[in-house]
Amino acid sequence: MFGATACDTGAAYCDPKTCLKSFSGKGSSCASGTTPSTLKTSAKATSTASPYASQVPVIDVCGHAEGGVSCPGAGLGGYFYRCCSSAGHCGPKNDIQDQNLYCGTGCQAGYGKCDSEKKPVLPTGTPGTAGEGETCGPIVNKKCGSGLCCSGSNFCGKGVDFCGAANWCQKNWGKCS
Repeated sequence: MFGATACDTGAAYCDPKTCLKSFSGKGSSCASGTTPSTLKTSAKATSTASPYASQVPVIDVCGHAEGGVSCPGAGLGGYFYRCCSSAGHCGPKNDIQDQNLYCGTGCQAGYGKCDSEKKPVLPTGTPGTAGEGETCGPIVNKKCGSGLCCSGSNFCGKGVDFCGAANWCQKNWGKCS
């Protein structure tokens, strides 16, 4: 599904005590909605050659402590945002992060994949341009505009949160400090 991921309805996927009702669909142990759960995403990609979302998820939290939210997978082959780390974050978020940070020891298998996959090839089409606050990087095939940095979480901006190496600034998709 493009731009959405559905959660299962069983107790293993949704603990009523920690459940986020806004992510619960019909028949879940959290709520009795009438439509499947979805995870909202942002920014359409310039190319869509995958059955996975070609968009950067708005949120990247996952796991039991986060109400049973699962990682959706994004980009070519669903490589990005596919694993739920022990800290409850989906990743890897970009092509410079080691997938073992998310998919290795402590990975929460019930809320995403816990596997090792080959990094996808970078998009081949001419990248688009993203402005401040917009999504960037290999998932959407967009570079940040002049003077902007592409953060490890795939957003364009300025300052250490976007441009610092400690925050996984992506030099192929924008400026970095």
